[in-house]
Amino acid sequence: MKTRALKREPSETNYQIKLAGNKATFIWGSTPQSPLKSSIDLVARIDPRELLLLAKELNIPVAKNKTLIQNLELYNRLLIYTCVRSSIRKNVESVRKLEERISNMTSWDAHYWASAFRELWWKHGKHSKLRSIVKAFKLFFEIK
Repeated sequence: MKTRALKREPSETNYQIKLAGNKATFIWGSTPQSPLKSSIDLVARIDPRELLLLAKELNIPVAKNKTLIQNLELYNRLLIYTCVRSSIRKNVESVRKLEERISNMTSWDAHYWASAFRELWWKHGKHSKLRSIVKAFKLFFEIK
């Protein structure tokens, strides 16, 4: 009996943010066009213009309603921003401080905080369950 050797092309992990209305969905995987439920890192409400502006500042290519990101560090920074930004109302100074803290944090800090947000999202699937860690982030980085 002959068996065929299957050739598998190495798949590259892509990170994507889909925007629909005031909702951003963070997706990772080798096939972001048809994501599995386990590929979704976060779903949060945010003004899409604000997120797209930040993506452009980070030199991330922006399409009509989504961004494809090849760099995990940039993906993590946008995920953190989106998660924390939804807890800040209209305080312009706090938003500016959040942007500054995220752009100045080390890649290890970005990885740690994004992983913490992701793990809670995977476990509960609700933004309300992230409140305590968002509060910890804001206290640690002195954001009101």
